[in-house]
Amino acid sequence: SLLARDCLFAFAPRSVHLPSMADDERERLLEEGRRDDDPPHVEDEKGFFEKCVECLGPRYLGDLSDRERDAVWHMRRRVANNPKPEETELRKMALEVWNAAFPDKKVDKFETGDHWKQLGFQGKDPATDVRTGAFPLEQLVGLAQQHPREFRDMVQVASSDKPSAYLFAICCFNISHMLVVFFDLNIAVSVSPLSGVVRATKRQLRNLARLVVRECDANGSDISSDICRRVLNELFVEVLGVVHDAWLDMVSSANGATLMDFPKALRKGFDANSRFWERPCDSLGDLKLK
Repeated sequence: SLLARDCLFAFAPRSVHLPSMADDERERLLEEGRRDDDPPHVEDEKGFFEKCVECLGPRYLGDLSDRERDAVWHMRRRVANNPKPEETELRKMALEVWNAAFPDKKVDKFETGDHWKQLGFQGKDPATDVRTGAFPLEQLVGLAQQHPREFRDMVQVASSDKPSAYLFAICCFNISHMLVVFFDLNIAVSVSPLSGVVRATKRQLRNLARLVVRECDANGSDISSDICRRVLNELFVEVLGVVHDAWLDMVSSANGATLMDFPKALRKGFDANSRFWERPCDSLGDLKLK
């Protein structure tokens, strides 16, 4: 199935023993409900080589700087894990996406119905597909707002009655969740919509965080959720473009393709994203996967 699997928000607040650390980091670990013996996030991992040469300093080891770690924390705690919107807000967001996708079919009032399937939802109510928090729907809204032409063009292809049709909204939600899991931005147990994939290395995560820091510097800003969201949204658009184009190539090939093959297109987006972050990206304008 193309539907991203649910996050398992199974942990509960508990009494924890924390090692000596800065107050802000202590607060962050308490907020996440993590213990010092829990599996580390990517930015905290240390391989054998790193442990051997730790005395040489964080930049030699490739560790994240304090500001890069702050960028990761903002992405994880202020952007990617907001809870599912309340019904009124969710319907408002879905309605905005619909009106942007089909400007000739604008509606003022939210109603459930089969028409939502034209946008690539699985059922009559978009709320049933919002299963991993607000972030995937927020990214879909951001796409409609910031890239309206590309958004409408992709929806037109995906909602047609041709072999190129696919579940556009579900595809977008899968990409959002795939990126969260890849960069280890989830705060609860979760799995990628793709099987057999690994999460980002410390270098890949650091390069993403470095871009956020550079964008904040360019805007004369401290690390902010708005800039974190802007970077993640542009990355989402780039990955979506790779997946969309890969799918069109697949269906137009001599062998053709069915929706059962769509994970292969999703994998193309995953691989393009993974390769891109092997090297630093200096600005948002350089964030191009194609």
